[in-house]
Amino acid sequence: MKDKIKQIRLELKMSQGDFARKINIIQQQLSKYERGENKPSAEFLTKLVKEINVNINWLLTGEGEMFITPKFNPDVVEIEYYENPALTDIIRNPDIKSVWLDKNLIRNIWRKNEKNLKILQMPGDYMRGRLNDFTINNKDIVLIDTSSTNVSLSGIYAYTTQNEQFLFIKAIQRLANGALKFNINNENYQCSTYYPDELKKIDFKVLGRVVKNLSSYLD
Repeated sequence: MKDKIKQIRLELKMSQGDFARKINIIQQQLSKYERGENKPSAEFLTKLVKEINVNINWLLTGEGEMFITPKFNPDVVEIEYYENPALTDIIRNPDIKSVWLDKNLIRNIWRKNEKNLKILQMPGDYMRGRLNDFTINNKDIVLIDTSSTNVSLSGIYAYTTQNEQFLFIKAIQRLANGALKFNINNENYQCSTYYPDELKKIDFKVLGRVVKNLSSYLD
């Protein structure tokens, strides 16, 4: 078993430290597994299957392929859909459940932490960002940063109302008097402004700030 554990790590071209962090164990423990000093726990083997896509048949018997297709790629990360059973059907049952994105792009270009990212499907009509350079159409898949829930900076945010039953994606601007100005930048709708007490009445809750419209990359 110790040779197989090391073989998996080397096949993925990962250091002991990176591999240990991926499966959430300490590096010293992984090192003992690879040297055969400790017998791998059932929990550890389960992590190899679930987190790394290792073929359990190969792991136990040596037969078959090392990985279940697709093989885990340490350079990409899976971003899952924002799960909320209270939302309407069109949002609760999206066309796309998750996406795989380049880890370097997320961390070094977008300056984000992948653990804070989720995807959402745009509800309702289209909206445009500043100078019409950020259009989001109905059912587009957008990437949101769930760590950005305080509307201190103007931007495009995903938020819910009425005990999280209804989802909206709009440009929001905080005014000097503490109110929030909402704008969909669509000629069919007008801007609206809400004060803190009004936001409380509609159960206003920010899910996150929109980072990218991923559907635009597929055009």
